[in-house]
Order: sequence, then C-alpha cells, then structure tokens
Amino acid sequence: MSKRVLLIGHSGDMYGASRSLAKLARILDKEHHVFVMLPERGPLYDVLASIIPANRIILYPELYIFTRKSFKLKFIPGTGVKFVKNVVAIRNMIRKHRIDIVHTNSGVVPAPALAAKLAGIKHLWHIREWFGDFKKFWPQYSAYMISLSDKIICVSETMASQFNNTGKILSIYNGFPMPEITTKPEISPELQNSLNDADLILGCTSRIRLIRKGQEFLIEAIGMLAKKTGKKIDLVLIGDYVPGYEFEQRIITNLIQKHDLEKHIHFLGHLKDPLPYYSLFDVFVLPSGEPEPFGGVVMEAMSMGLPIIGSNLGGTTEQVKDGWNGYLFENRNPDDLANKIELFLMDKEKLKVFGERSKERVVEMFSLGLHERRILELYNSL
Repeated sequence: MSKRVLLIGHSGDMYGASRSLAKLARILDKEHHVFVMLPERGPLYDVLASIIPANRIILYPELYIFTRKSFKLKFIPGTGVKFVKNVVAIRNMIRKHRIDIVHTNSGVVPAPALAAKLAGIKHLWHIREWFGDFKKFWPQYSAYMISLSDKIICVSETMASQFNNTGKILSIYNGFPMPEITTKPEISPELQNSLNDADLILGCTSRIRLIRKGQEFLIEAIGMLAKKTGKKIDLVLIGDYVPGYEFEQRIITNLIQKHDLEKHIHFLGHLKDPLPYYSLFDVFVLPSGEPEPFGGVVMEAMSMGLPIIGSNLGGTTEQVKDGWNGYLFENRNPDDLANKIELFLMDKEKLKVFGERSKERVVEMFSLGLHERRILELYNSL
C-alpha cells in the first residue's frame, strides 16, 4: 500500500548524508508518495527536483540541528525554544500533507521524531553519525531516539553498536551502483605531467578537517615515506575545508612545506561529480582520525576498482577486508599509514588484484539492489 513519506534532511549540500537522502527519495518514490524537508536550498534541492515534483520539497530554514554548542549552558534556553517551535511546525506540516511516515535522515535533527509521535504516525530514524563526542548526554538521547522511533536504521554495524540492543535497531548498508563513467577528468597540463612522473598516486575525497578527517596524518605519512624510499608519491585531494575551519588551511600548508611536498600535494576543491577523477588514483586513502559511519567515498572508490587504505575504526572496518581489498592502519598513526602505503609502492601487482576484489565486494555486500530491497521491505512491514 502506497504511503505518504516525509524525509527530513539536515543540509542542502551534496556530501555523504545528502547523497544518501537523494537515493532514498529515488527508491521510495517508486512505491510511495515522497515529500522532503530541507533547512536550505542548495545542490541537493536541484537533485531532488529531478526525482520528485518541486512542490513536494519543503524548505524550512528554522529546522533545529544540534551541534556541540547546543549543550553549552548559555545556549540551552534558546535550544529549548527552537526545539518546541520545530515540533509544533513539523506536526502542522505532517497534518497539512497527510503524512503517514516521517523518516529523519540524520541523528542531529531531534524534533521530527516527537512531532511524528504527537501526530500519531510512524517514525524512522536513519543514523549516519558517531556520537562518541557526546558521551555525557548519549544515554538520554539514545533512549529518546528509541522511545520515539518504530525502527532505527544504522548504516553500519559500528553505528548500531552505539545503542543498547533492542528489536528496534537494524543495520542496512548504503547501496552503490557500479558506475559507468563517460567523461574524463579535467585537469591542468601541469597536474597531468606531475602525475605521469609519480611512482604512486594516492587519492582522498573528503572535506578537509584536522583529526576528524585526518588529512594531516596522510601528508605526514607521505613525507616520511618519500624521504625513506626516494620515491615520488603524489596525493590528489578532492574536497573543501569544513565551513568555520578554514584557518586549518595554514596548518596543512605548513605541514606540506615541512616535508617539501608542495609539488606533490594537489588540491582540486569540491567537485560536483568526483567519480571521473578516481581514474587518476592508484590507491584511495581515507585517513580519518575519528570513526566514519560508513564512508560513501570508500564505496565509490571500491566501485571504481581501487584498493583502499583506511583507519582501523568505524564503518571502514566493514568495508575494507584487511589484506584482501586494502589495508587498515592504526588510527592516527602516520608511521603505520606509511607502512601500508609502502606495501603498494613496493608491489604494484597488488593494485590490480586488490582493486578487482573491491569491485567484487561492492557487488556481493553493498549493491544498490540489495539496499533498495531492504528499504522497501522495511516500509512494507510498517
């Protein structure tokens, strides 16, 4: 039976969670009537408008999204007011559009769950975040999530492990298609010449953020390995600095200069379609210093037939089978990361073998078809 579904997004960008929301909209719209609420108009809006009618995309700039600041004493009164206003407004939207199910696409948007409860309808919560930084309030907040949700969907077993074991928690891996790339990456002749001369080309697609995303560990590892082996190792970075943390660019620049890597670290910034650029890489590296829920960029790289190096925590440990389609290095340890890179540098045969295994792993465990089937089965069970 077709249902009227309201998906709640927490951003208008086109990074991981937003791309997953677009996939959800595409999947659910095959059998259901989908509405989407966003806090802003951004690239995601245009993608959604190609999937569902634009009049079903609701822009709600007042949508409350909590951050670390939300729990500082001076911000708590304002937080409470915003939360109550959100609950009332979203409940009214539920009634206006005759919604049957609210599906909150992020753990940092707390109001829709209570709004759904007050409206007497079903609520699903999709957890794509690691809440290790919020240990003091997590027992209370996780209990709030469980009490107000019919099911909590976690994007990996690691994310599911944050919750006490109840019948409401289930893991559904994000699904990824095998891409058909028809365009070539547009790069400068200078960059092409540098890559042509490299002994190994590493790629990393991620917002740039110290420790959290860990690009500094990767740069440090390349510097040490280049000095040790005398080999030319180039790194292509795709992604911008996290808004509000642009000052970290100076730290990254100083680190690059420290290791004389100015000609070997290449910043391409945010790309609307990064997939064609994966063809430039020999190895994809995600050096995150904190747990990744289930890195979509890792899945993109695997689907493109690349071997993976990732830190040994979070959802990455479920994507990478250590020593089979890539390597896991000790979290925040540039020395161990350098050792793992060196394994590919000194044995180029592994690049092809591990890359083929990455593609096999996507088909067997993380296919879009499997993801779609599990999502639709869940909706049909409600």
